[in-house]
Amino acid sequence: MPVEHAVAMELSTELIQLVKKIEAIRHHSPRVHSGLEPSSYPVFFALGRGPARVSALADRVHSDVSTVSRQVSNLVSHGLAAKVSDPDDGRAQRVALTEEGEALIQRLQDGRGRWIQQLLVDWDDAKARDFTRHLHEFIGQLSVELDQARAQGADLPEFPPATRKDAS
Repeated sequence: MPVEHAVAMELSTELIQLVKKIEAIRHHSPRVHSGLEPSSYPVFFALGRGPARVSALADRVHSDVSTVSRQVSNLVSHGLAAKVSDPDDGRAQRVALTEEGEALIQRLQDGRGRWIQQLLVDWDDAKARDFTRHLHEFIGQLSVELDQARAQGADLPEFPPATRKDAS
C-alpha cells in the first residue's frame, strides 16, 4: 500500500529541515585541515573507497568533471591526494589518497561517529539500527531515481508526474 500524500508531505518537510540543519552545522564546524574545503568533502570521502579517475569520482559524488577536477587539484596541492598511474591504462591517471589523506579520513569518521553517538544519547542500538536501515532504503530509492534520470538523459521533474492511479 503506497504512502499517503499527507505522510509524504510531512516526510518531505522533515527532510528539508534535516538538510538545512546539516548545512547550518557545517557552516559552524571548525576547519579540520587548511586544504580541505567543506565543498570537497564528498570527493575526499569518495576517495576513501579507493583510487579512481576524476570522471569516476564525478559519478560517485553526482557532480560534473570540471568541479571535481578543481577539488582534486586542491586536495593534491595540499598533500591529501596524489595522482597515480591507472594500472588498467598507463596513459590515464587515477587519484588516490595519500597517507595524510587516509589518516584525516579516519580522524573525521571517528569524530563523526562520536558526534552521532552524542546526538543519539537517548536512543538504544535497536532504534539507531532501525533508523539506519530505513535511511539506507530511502537513499537507495533516491539512487534509483537519479540513475533513471541519467539513463534517460533528462533532469528530474520539479514534482514527479502523477501515476495512473493518481490521475483517475
